[in-house]
Amino acid sequence: MLSVKATDYLETIYLLSLRHDTVGVSQVAAERSVTIPTARSGVDRLKRKGFVRQEHYGKVVLTKQGRLRAAEIYRTHTLLFHFLHDVLGVERERADTEACRLEHDLSADTVARLTRFMEKER
Repeated sequence: MLSVKATDYLETIYLLSLRHDTVGVSQVAAERSVTIPTARSGVDRLKRKGFVRQEHYGKVVLTKQGRLRAAEIYRTHTLLFHFLHDVLGVERERADTEACRLEHDLSADTVARLTRFMEKER
């Protein structure tokens, strides 16, 4: 089980990796609006759990396990965002913030049910 912060770091690294060929700790820090030492600590936690690889002060690379988990987190975030924004009419920025909060606490069953609901809505 990942903590809320670790989940957020994993999602951040995933999104950065979709936009850039390589991901550095300084990019993670900038994206998360934290200091480089704080970002390094977050990356180190993910390394210990096997979600990322990084040579000493090198680029951060998602492992297969990390990429799969991060993609799952991002899919859940996106699903929740669309439900909140498109179905409930929650303002875009608030929907994104609240989707981020909710993505951590939903069971797989609830995500599956919400996915089926959203597929019917489209």
